[in-house]
Amino acid sequence: MIDLQAHSTVSDGQLEPADVARAAAEAGVTVMALTDHDGVAGVSAATGAAAEAGIENVPAVEMSCVHRYSEDLHICGYWIDVEGIQPACERAQQDRVDRAREIIARLNSHGVEVSFEDAVAKAGAADAIGRPHIARAAGAGPDLGPFFEEYLVPGAKAFVSRQWPTAERAVELIHEAAGVAVVAHPYWDVKDPEQVRDLVESLVRDVGLDGIETFYPPHTAEQTKHLFELCAEFDLVPTGSSDFHGPTHKTFSRWGAYDTYGLGEPQVPARPS
Repeated sequence: MIDLQAHSTVSDGQLEPADVARAAAEAGVTVMALTDHDGVAGVSAATGAAAEAGIENVPAVEMSCVHRYSEDLHICGYWIDVEGIQPACERAQQDRVDRAREIIARLNSHGVEVSFEDAVAKAGAADAIGRPHIARAAGAGPDLGPFFEEYLVPGAKAFVSRQWPTAERAVELIHEAAGVAVVAHPYWDVKDPEQVRDLVESLVRDVGLDGIETFYPPHTAEQTKHLFELCAEFDLVPTGSSDFHGPTHKTFSRWGAYDTYGLGEPQVPARPS
């Protein structure tokens, strides 16, 4: 079983990187990818644990970026040179810290008591901080949805948009690090089919996008079929993932949770020669 997106404590996952790999092996995954948000500190440990368990971990990262259709788009980079992508990750992590501080200041202005230090404690490290950590530090409770809707989604009271990199630049950075660029879960971030098509077509045309994460738990049969057809039209690799975040995560807790709807099977992008 192929499952090419997962997260550890390096970003917003529940398990240490090596434990993510062990969990993948126990679930029957044969090829996985640890794709922490803008971070590659866990790649080595995950790769080692995967090898010990008899499976493969593709060195990877999930880069957060901006696009005209989404203020929070994601591009996965596979087969990346970890050292090569590190400077981009460091910049993104600093931007993440700056953004978190601004979000917290806006929450405070709306009467929500939370500190940057509280959020860091939830994240484990400042450079891993994300909106879920801020929400938990603010006492949002086990269901973060209502808090996100009021404060942390685009257009909400305390939302702060990302500034760098653009989706185009994220693809370029992945290519510069000898990687393969795949737009992650398009219909999670962009809802309109015409915009999804334009997103894919423009990234193929302008910066040589390599693939689409086609098979993904929240994708409907219609959305999956559309993405699969776009892969065929633009000669892109269709990948798939459960976006595993940990065994008790509300939404992404199970490996192999995506549905292929009988369209075909996800592929592992070929390692660039």
